[in-house]
Amino acid sequence: WMLRTCLLFALAAACHSFAVLPSASLARCALHGQPSASGRAATTRYALRMGAGQDNDGHTRRDVLKAASFLALPALSGLSPSPASAQLPNILGDSRGERPGGLGPVAGGRYLSLCDSENCVSTSEDVYSKRYLPPWTYNDEGKKAKTTAEAMEDLVAVVKDFKGAKIIKQADTYLYAEFERDFTFVDDVEFLFSPDGKTVEYRSAARKAKKSDHRSRIKGLRVKLQEKGWRSVGYR
Repeated sequence: WMLRTCLLFALAAACHSFAVLPSASLARCALHGQPSASGRAATTRYALRMGAGQDNDGHTRRDVLKAASFLALPALSGLSPSPASAQLPNILGDSRGERPGGLGPVAGGRYLSLCDSENCVSTSEDVYSKRYLPPWTYNDEGKKAKTTAEAMEDLVAVVKDFKGAKIIKQADTYLYAEFERDFTFVDDVEFLFSPDGKTVEYRSAARKAKKSDHRSRIKGLRVKLQEKGWRSVGYR
């Protein structure tokens, strides 16, 4: 009842003319609920005093409006946002970022691109670079050789089961997936089967500057692929 009365005070004070309003009109103007007769009478008397600019205690319309707004906050805080406010743009930007151009095999389908930032690892980098990781092989010595198609099935299965992964493009010898990490940041990860069918190149690059743990991801994928007979051609 107190909250209703405060809101009635505020709306009565905010009326353009600040003239005398019937108590029933005040009640309809403020809330759909019906306050008591004594409450309506008190509100009407208050509106009359506010029409003169002040109440008996010397409070101005501005004072009462501010107080009513403050008291109404707890009740309004639980309301759902309006469709308009729910569609406000994200002023912090899109943490996913835009999908980069230039992805895919280069040099006649033999390699993947070099890294364009420090937030990246690639088998195409110089072996002495901090961004270099060694390629994989899916045909271990002494075991039955897999075809490229069979190896691709292995890789697709492991990537699909990996947390945050979403395959975007798959071809005979190329696989591209987005890996979503904390706070919806996205890394672009590519895999390329070499023309000779011996190794698989890969590249993992972040879209945003926030540092990504590419090496842990690559290791996690490799460990799962080891269960299918894959191994790293190197120890970095």
